[in-house]
Amino acid sequence: MARRCNAGREGTPMLTVVADGCPDHDGGKDGSPSLIDEIVREGARRMLAEALQAEVDAYIAAHAADRLSPVRLQALWIALEQALAADRRQVLWVAVTLSQSPVSGDVAGLLKFFPGAVELPPLRHHIEDLHELVPFFLARLNPHGSLACSPEAMQLLLRSNWPGNIEQLWQVLRRVVQHRRSGTIHPGDLPPECWSVSRRLLSPLESMERDAIVASLLDHKGNKAKAAQSLGMSRATIYRKVHEYGIVISAS
Repeated sequence: MARRCNAGREGTPMLTVVADGCPDHDGGKDGSPSLIDEIVREGARRMLAEALQAEVDAYIAAHAADRLSPVRLQALWIALEQALAADRRQVLWVAVTLSQSPVSGDVAGLLKFFPGAVELPPLRHHIEDLHELVPFFLARLNPHGSLACSPEAMQLLLRSNWPGNIEQLWQVLRRVVQHRRSGTIHPGDLPPECWSVSRRLLSPLESMERDAIVASLLDHKGNKAKAAQSLGMSRATIYRKVHEYGIVISAS
């Protein structure tokens, strides 16, 4: 969702808010920083204060405004009021995302700064953007290394429905970079969630079960009977779970 507020000279866009529907969680499953944290960790008030002092056009991003703590949300509110009241010659752009819509309470009050709105589609509706997003995120996650995605690995990424949108993609690539710092990313480097096609975010327990099934299928080259035996489940159960989680590993 994109929102714009005019301040300063009439007709000059001074503040813009953009929301992309990021997943309903903070950080990685292991408590690691999320893309949200990477962008807003410095604090809205200080970032905006520095931008107001700058003599150049400024661009600031703060993701998932509806998931900010009350203290941080208040800081963002105050910073926006100060930005609107400031006499700037240059344009100041502020972008945030919302994890859900509609919103209420203090967040709804904050959005009164921005009367216009444009809905952005989920990642699965513009999946071709992965060709640009993947190298962009890899460069950000591994700025001192040279890491590329193989066509086979990219095909797996393109096949996913990405129910967690951009944040889920960020977390997947972050885990890949943890064990491969340079060279080429192959299908075997991708986490288990990339080997399944799910239209919803799984619970932690479901994710663990899916990951175990994917790992066993990869170990046994897609042979479901052997994978089921190693997991201690029946063939009927593994077939049902493969269908339920949308696991796409073929026998070889």
